[in-house]
Amino acid sequence: MIFLCALAAGAQNAPHFLPGTLPPVPLIQCRQPEYTDEARIAHLAGTVTLSLTVNDDGMPADIQVVNPVGLGLDQSAVACLSQSRYSPAETDGKPVPWKVNVSVGFREHWDSDWHLGAAAFRTAEGAKRPILLKAVFPAPSGERKNLSVCLHLTVGKDGVPRAIQVAAPQDARLDKQAAEILLGWRFRPGTQNGQPVDIPATLTLVHGR
Repeated sequence: MIFLCALAAGAQNAPHFLPGTLPPVPLIQCRQPEYTDEARIAHLAGTVTLSLTVNDDGMPADIQVVNPVGLGLDQSAVACLSQSRYSPAETDGKPVPWKVNVSVGFREHWDSDWHLGAAAFRTAEGAKRPILLKAVFPAPSGERKNLSVCLHLTVGKDGVPRAIQVAAPQDARLDKQAAEILLGWRFRPGTQNGQPVDIPATLTLVHGR
């Protein structure tokens, strides 16, 4: 796995451009975040964007996911960043709290033209989302179109994807292939009050890098 981490001050922190003000500087980068079993099964590769406040003691606080990718990688990114340490921001030589955005990228290499870019499940209050158990991808063809296909679907009570629809058709052949890929996926179904339930989902499959 290749792990990438980048830090950028938020737009609201424009005063750091003024004389006497310095933004926070990472001292200890978070260790390599955990790649979940689901993410590996799904060939999930993407970037989680988070916001956090670097307190005046250099400790990260109030870590929030701004741009999620799903399947446990968001939680892994939060856990990882909580271990980071910073030289705090300074204004006129005094340490001050500072809000920043941090990007945590998850990348692996798989033997297919396709990978998952993001997964989101729409669960009712108190319900648990489906858990991916199996995903099959076609062998590489050598063609790289660098196309993202967003698909809406329902993971049924039996864990089988149904009602798969392409949200914004772009390439008829690749749109069809993306839908066919999801037809072969299998989940442990979502539950509510201990009973299997249908769960709507949105999955983005990426063809190419």
